[in-house]
Amino acid sequence: MPSLRLAALAAALLASPLQAEDIPRIRLAPGESVTVRFDDGGRIGEPSRARAKWTGYDVLAARELAGMTPPKEAMPEGIAMGELDGLSPDPIPADEVRVRFMSIDDKHALLVVENGQARGLRYRARMTVDGETKPTDVCIVLPRRPSYEYWRYRIERVELSDFEFVPWPADRLPTCE
Repeated sequence: MPSLRLAALAAALLASPLQAEDIPRIRLAPGESVTVRFDDGGRIGEPSRARAKWTGYDVLAARELAGMTPPKEAMPEGIAMGELDGLSPDPIPADEVRVRFMSIDDKHALLVVENGQARGLRYRARMTVDGETKPTDVCIVLPRRPSYEYWRYRIERVELSDFEFVPWPADRLPTCE
């Protein structure tokens, strides 16, 4: 019996207390945000909802993305956005994952996923356009960085699910699926 207890204890200690699987499905309409907070034991209570607010960096990132030529098909790698016009993104608390969904002049859409963890964050997304809901490709959210998904059309709603924290080297670009 002692070895069985020891094995159970070892398994419990090896499991990371902050599990992305603890993040429930998130549904957002334009202008909404959700923050999920963690403590040493996992997710803290229900995610908090609020009105999404733009940061100065968000505005610069949206302009940068709007100025790029749209890819003809899904890209295997995303870009790591660094300093823009001398501005860096706001720091993300290590115990938070924040998601904001923005409308740009009711014509374009921007999804911001902020990951305060030292690991990458993988998730799946579905979006509703003209009443039809379908999956969309997404990129890994880099550790301690915001991720921006930009679409050149109006999106009525996004739904994020299947969250998973994954080891991610600091110098690796985000992969997209």
